[in-house]
Parts: sequence; structure tokens; C-alpha cells
Amino acid sequence: MKKTLAVLTVLGLTVAGGSRVQAGDREWATAGKILTGVIAGAVLVQALQPAPVYAAPPPVVYAAPPPVVYAAPPPVVVVPPPVVMAPAPVVCPPRVPVVCTPPVIVRPAPVVTVHYHASFSRGPHRHCR
Repeated sequence: MKKTLAVLTVLGLTVAGGSRVQAGDREWATAGKILTGVIAGAVLVQALQPAPVYAAPPPVVYAAPPPVVYAAPPPVVVVPPPVVMAPAPVVCPPRVPVVCTPPVIVRPAPVVTVHYHASFSRGPHRHCR
């Protein structure tokens, strides 16, 4: 990194210290100088880059496949199903169905009372009972 920075600094100072160019004054010579500087810079960059490092590929190892083992199939044995003796089912006598009616709920009628108190006297307030 330090070398690259030094090369770029030197290249910049060289280009900045060049003569002043005017129109019509050797244009092709100026263009050749610029191209020569670009090519010289590219050569310097290539020269300062480190060499690439190549790693060797890992060795290929071939292993023999595992041996194949064949086993005889197990013998087929046919066994008759077991006989299970179950007792005869018990038959219950039919039952008489019971019919239940829903209960009857009687609510008493609501009682509404009205109390009215009227006083027609102009004197002291009297309570009538």
C-alpha cells in the first residue's frame, strides 16, 4: 500500500509540473506524452502487485466400496387364528318405558298497589291515615 501511494504521488507531481499547453502547439506530441504516462503507470501498477499464490488441490483418494452381504429371507410360517370361546349374550327382558311430563310452575300474579294522599286544607299540614 505504501509503494502504491508513493508511485501515485510521484506520478501526480510529474504530471503537475509539466509545461503549459496551448491550442495549436504540437497537439499530437502532447497526446503521445499523456498516453506514454498512462502506459507507464499501468506497468508500474502491474510490477508492484504481489504474485498470486496458488494452492495445490487436495489429493483424490479412492476407497473400495463396502462388501455386499446377502441374507436368506426368513421362513414363512402360517398359523391358524386362535379360537376364542365367548359366553352367550344375556338377553334382558324389555322394560316398560316411563313417560315423564315437565313440571308445571305457577307463579303468583304481580300485585300493584297505589297510595294516594290528598290534603285540601290550607292550614297546618295534617296526615290522614
